[in-house]
Amino acid sequence: MAMEIPPAEDIAHEEDAVLREKIYHEAAAQFEKKFQFQPLPANTPLPPLDTLYSGAPYTVPALEEQKRRLNEVKNRLNDFEISDWHQHTRKRSSLLPILNELRYRIRAEFVTQAFAKLYECVSAYELIDGQQQELYSVHLCEAPGAFVTGLNHYIRLHCAPRTKWAWFACTLNPHYEGNCPGNMIPDDRFILHTLGSWCFGADGTGDIMVRENRDAIIKRSQRFPVVHLVTADGSIDCLNVPEEQEERVAKLHLAETVLALSVLSPGQHFVLKMFTLFEHSSVSLLYLLNHCFDELHVFKPCTSKPGNSEVYIVAKHYRQPNGIEQYLDQIYTNLQDEARAIFNRTTIPDTFLEQLRTCTTQFVQWQTDVIESNIRFYRTSDPLEDQRLALFKQTILEIFFTRYHITPIRNNHRIVHRAKVSEGLNINQKESRGTFNERTQLAAAADASVTETLRSLCDRLDHLTLTRQLFHPQATLNDPLQEGEPDNGFAPVQHRLFFAIGKPIERVKSSKFALITCIRLLNDTVDLVRRVVKEQEIPFPQSEPITVTGNTVTISIASYPSIADNIAQHEKQLFRTIVHTVLELIGQNYVDNLPVAAYDPIELVVQNWLLLTQVSVGLLYLLKQCVFEEVEQSSPTRLVFRRLRKSALTSLVGMHDAVLKAYTRASSLPGSAKSVLAIVPIKALLCGSFQYALLNYNNALCLFYCARLLEELQRHLNVD
Repeated sequence: MAMEIPPAEDIAHEEDAVLREKIYHEAAAQFEKKFQFQPLPANTPLPPLDTLYSGAPYTVPALEEQKRRLNEVKNRLNDFEISDWHQHTRKRSSLLPILNELRYRIRAEFVTQAFAKLYECVSAYELIDGQQQELYSVHLCEAPGAFVTGLNHYIRLHCAPRTKWAWFACTLNPHYEGNCPGNMIPDDRFILHTLGSWCFGADGTGDIMVRENRDAIIKRSQRFPVVHLVTADGSIDCLNVPEEQEERVAKLHLAETVLALSVLSPGQHFVLKMFTLFEHSSVSLLYLLNHCFDELHVFKPCTSKPGNSEVYIVAKHYRQPNGIEQYLDQIYTNLQDEARAIFNRTTIPDTFLEQLRTCTTQFVQWQTDVIESNIRFYRTSDPLEDQRLALFKQTILEIFFTRYHITPIRNNHRIVHRAKVSEGLNINQKESRGTFNERTQLAAAADASVTETLRSLCDRLDHLTLTRQLFHPQATLNDPLQEGEPDNGFAPVQHRLFFAIGKPIERVKSSKFALITCIRLLNDTVDLVRRVVKEQEIPFPQSEPITVTGNTVTISIASYPSIADNIAQHEKQLFRTIVHTVLELIGQNYVDNLPVAAYDPIELVVQNWLLLTQVSVGLLYLLKQCVFEEVEQSSPTRLVFRRLRKSALTSLVGMHDAVLKAYTRASSLPGSAKSVLAIVPIKALLCGSFQYALLNYNNALCLFYCARLLEELQRHLNVD
């Protein structure tokens, strides 16, 4: 009897069903990248206080083996061009379809990857009690703010309609020009709309590793009757030293944890972003959290990039053990101590280390599987893999929305419902080029010789000059600062003033008024000038930083290297000089106590004025809005103010007295040294086409400064 052969279409259908079933299980597994530590018995005491920082740093062989295994795979990426590699991994990632669905179908507020990750953490571990009538949360290292918008979306869907929720956040201040861009998220689109809910500490930097800032955040949290949730999403750019990521972020994670445990209420929850968990610092931190919480989980959300080391520590039900306050204070005092481990190795039980070994082994396996898969399909064309990948992405998308039940919320339930936050201007987005090995060689070459460094800077200057981005090319500095703002100068100057006081800016490292690439080139040029002057004892041209000739105030470009690390003092002097110059010009035109501007027009000319800080842009704003009716950029280096307003004298005297009083008040404050960081609200400076004109002006002038300083170096070094 002949065997009956099933039709080909039945075989294909069966194979397709098997493939779909396999892909479904693979996709579902992306939501189960989890590990839970065994809880310690209730009332387990903390190790004795005097054992803290009593031993040398140590390694755990089993964890070192996992570290070696991971680095072995990651090192295979060293010769891949980074932007090309990122494009490849983005194409293979299942994240983008989820984010697009959240943005365009759900229309959620300010959707980023962080929005989705926070939503996963809160949903997967039930961190919000939907029966609570009031909820209070604190968000550390929060910029750009998508943890907040993600939590808001969850609360509006899962809590009672009348649930009251209050929050505040801290982060490295994107408006503080002394903050390093590598440690900071410069995106302030959400922050600008919610400034009252952000705490940047006592010194205005937002640095939680400064004690007075920590104290200010704790004090702010005490306005809440209870803190139900603390999140901490901090990180540091380790792109050029990926193997050192864990050590570099260890102090930040410790500061976040100390602060979180200082504000969190008993029985409540903490979410902390970490990376690899191999070093003694991570061992100690997790061991501390294991003592402090009933439950300790490690979680890799499916919306976290699967090929990186990012994980979230989810700690539930804070025990607030006896003596924790002294513990936290001692740990915070020793944040910078790299010579000793927090917990002596003998304090950590082997059973805990075995749990950590199991945890890291599993997470390393998940990560290396993804990296190796991405390498396997790099720059290859495989239609079957493309088909599998498309089905995999669609399956993850369906599971995500089925599992987490995310639906749209009403517009008036958004935090910012009168503006679309995501459409705001976001300059200075991070970008990287070249392979890891090329970037390493470039960094080494910068230290090799003055000539090579000079040549590299000249090449960077040429590249930026040729590729410089123009924002709204038709914009001028004379444009209104915001739509509908009266430009009559009648509003008293005092109504326009707003003073922010904090840590004096030594060097401008970032700015909302210029591109980071231009600022970085200027700083690198200044560093080379100083290096040459110091090493080769070459006299560099010196002149007065600020000079006045008639109606012209000139800032010396040649003197910039000498003032670059004391910008706060330079700006104070420049403010005085400009105001006094205008007052003298007015005084020369007074007859019988009446201004004769109509007969003898007064002009103020300022040359080489680099407007990188809130103080300098604030002064330009006040001159434009309260003193003169017109400002013109007559050349790339020259600003001309014309047509004195009728209220100019009153405005000048008012702003002069108020600003200098603010400087005096800042210098008399207790604690670390303080200075004036802003003289008008930041929102007044970041709106309208004026903002784009200012960006274009500053970017061009930064490059002009670099060109002049590099030309002078070439002349001194006899280099073509």
